[in-house]
Amino acid sequence: MLAAATTEATPAELEAARAAIAAVTEELGVRVRDRVQRTDLRMPERVRDAGPQAQWQTYDLNPLGVPLRIRFDGDRAYADLVANALHEGPPDLVHGGISAHVMDCMLGGLVRATGTRSVTATLDMRFLAPTPLDQPLQVTSRIVERSGRKVWAEGWIEHDGTRCVEAKGLFIRVDGVAT
Repeated sequence: MLAAATTEATPAELEAARAAIAAVTEELGVRVRDRVQRTDLRMPERVRDAGPQAQWQTYDLNPLGVPLRIRFDGDRAYADLVANALHEGPPDLVHGGISAHVMDCMLGGLVRATGTRSVTATLDMRFLAPTPLDQPLQVTSRIVERSGRKVWAEGWIEHDGTRCVEAKGLFIRVDGVAT
């Protein structure tokens, strides 16, 4: 997708690529499923149990998600990200919706990694500083509180030590979710 969005190919090259993509799409479309393939919902918990050196790859089967390699350490999670042109909002900056997606993945993934299958009830975002494209970003999340079926988590995105985005989320445990 990034190559298609940023290419400087000629119209003839684009037409050839379009035809090739159409052929592959037709071939793959012979056998389709109702939903995108997904990893086992227990995967974050398994990765967390494997120790802080293990990583969980988000969205490795869904090209519309932002891929993150999340590391878990107790009630915290960490990831590094370099957002690219597909994630752009204002010129040269990460779109706020992409930041919200990343934070929901980080907070929700951490909650799941601690053994609580849950859904996001609220996700509050604060945008504190511009979040640059094509630069290393550090993403962190942590569990703040647990009470009954509720888990509160918070997280942030930093660039060069500057906190760009903060998020706070409430997650509700759901029972009987297929794994």
